[in-house]
Amino acid sequence: MSDLSPEDHADFADAVAAVRKEFHEGLPGRVDTLESMLEVLSGGFDRAAAETFYRQSHSLKGTAGSFGALELVEPAASMSEMGRSWLKVGTASAAELSRAEGELERLRAAVIAYLEG
Repeated sequence: MSDLSPEDHADFADAVAAVRKEFHEGLPGRVDTLESMLEVLSGGFDRAAAETFYRQSHSLKGTAGSFGALELVEPAASMSEMGRSWLKVGTASAAELSRAEGELERLRAAVIAYLEG
């Protein structure tokens, strides 16, 4: 038996709906940030850009999983792993950046499908 009143349940449902709405509305901006960081990194290794790329993709991986947007998890996880590797070794090769761009495009398509679905 729950100790929550019907009003508490409604407040909780409203809070979850607000967080879900924020997640949905923020997805295009997250993709744009990842794209911007890849553009910076394509001009040469930049630790701050790699850190932002890693943190954004890692956060997206977890948040997407929490909201059941499983189609976003795999490309975000792949980019998170790349970003973590770049930070560890202090460089990002052209081949890695190309692979990251491919994952970003896969993520972008998944975001569009998720938001339209």
